Amino acid sequence: MSVPVLVWRERTPELESVASVWAIRAAVMMQRVVPADPCISIILVQSDASAEVIIRGPETAPRREILLPGYTWIGIRLRPGVQLKNFPAQQLTDSFRILPADSNGQFQFDGTLLQFPSFSNAEQLIKRMQDLGCISGKALNSQESPQKVMSSKSYSRFVKRSTGLSPYKLHQLQRISEALRLLRQGMAAVTVASELGFADQAHLTRAAKQFLGYTPKELLRWPHNF
Repeated sequence: MSVPVLVWRERTPELESVASVWAIRAAVMMQRVVPADPCISIILVQSDASAEVIIRGPETAPRREILLPGYTWIGIRLRPGVQLKNFPAQQLTDSFRILPADSNGQFQFDGTLLQFPSFSNAEQLIKRMQDLGCISGKALNSQESPQKVMSSKSYSRFVKRSTGLSPYKLHQLQRISEALRLLRQGMAAVTVASELGFADQAHLTRAAKQFLGYTPKELLRWPHNF
């Protein structure tokens, strides 16, 4: 039996504050395109001898990443609007921070030693961080209208402060993330375009290329995309 070159897993989380949990491991050195993403991610990069925790995103454009054999990546994507203490979303946009970790996945966050869990119980870390006050805020949906007590300008500032993105950019990224999810479920591109308010299939194709790095047809050939 041949060994798979790439092992990719992703699952629906149990917490409302988490968008998804994913894990990836490559048998050989390879490159992948990481799509634009409205979420802040907490990622453990681990080998037998070393580990580090990366706080990354949101990201407004796709980027290339090298996967090295012998390493495992486990990522927890927080929904837009969910914030990390001492890591403002505006400072993380298209950027990242690295936190040292030991080979067992233990790392310091705001003076507290935390254990990065396995793929199957990643929610334990988020619950612990919420209990410690290291995670706050709630998920924002770009389709929601501004509250009546808040002007459009105030709402725009609130979204920017909470997510690191303008309301328009948040809408673009959330819509293309949903398009990717539907495409991977097997929905036809023309139907996805209609469901999500793209002008037509060509508009969806241009947006996918811009934010995901692939056309809808190309995306279906790659398992390692959100």
